[in-house]
Amino acid sequence: MPFARYAVAAVLGLVVLVALMLVVRPLIFSFAPERGDANYAVAPATEVGATPLARSLLLNESHGLPGEQPNGRRVALRVLLSQTVAGGVAAVNAWSPVAGCEVAVAGDRLRDCDGSTWTYEGIPIDAEAGLQRFPAEVRSGAVIVDFTHPLPTG
Repeated sequence: MPFARYAVAAVLGLVVLVALMLVVRPLIFSFAPERGDANYAVAPATEVGATPLARSLLLNESHGLPGEQPNGRRVALRVLLSQTVAGGVAAVNAWSPVAGCEVAVAGDRLRDCDGSTWTYEGIPIDAEAGLQRFPAEVRSGAVIVDFTHPLPTG
């Protein structure tokens, strides 16, 4: 008989635990901050170094950014992340405003399909315009980028 009591107690305890999980989990997500395109975790901060790190991302919606590619209900965008001279993080759009093609790492600079070049921070070396940059910061060990408010070029 004592075994039956323990079995019933264990089953009741399991039911209570599952019920608490079903109630508490939605509450956690209802109080969590929104993780939209203005608060996008792009990469762990430990992966960003002196050489740019390329990331292809899916944004929640189009923001009219150069190089956006439709991807179902979302928009794909390629960005390059690197450390700045001042120790911060630079996030640049990997799309050339000059030639309208992707930008790639070419040694100590970024280069497009037409031969125009930029620094890792998107500053023109021999290009007509700078690359589009985004506000970026390191928070809780992750690089957070705001794709809704690009920084002014120039």
